[in-house]
Amino acid sequence: MAARKRFWTLLVRREGRFLPEFGSFVRGEAIAKMSELRLKGVRRSDLKIIASDPDLAAIKKDVEALNDA
Repeated sequence: MAARKRFWTLLVRREGRFLPEFGSFVRGEAIAKMSELRLKGVRRSDLKIIASDPDLAAIKKDVEALNDA
């Protein structure tokens, strides 16, 4: 059985909750997008990159767990 690729999701905090902003199988692309947002004035503490299964349900579950922590 082949291992599943990680999917990197950039989250942005809005109104106190993290929401998906961008996703890619290439971590560097998520980091580049984060840098673009930082240059636009978004605080680093309002940005987070998570690695998950590429399935949308898995991403949603991971984001909910982060927001509930």
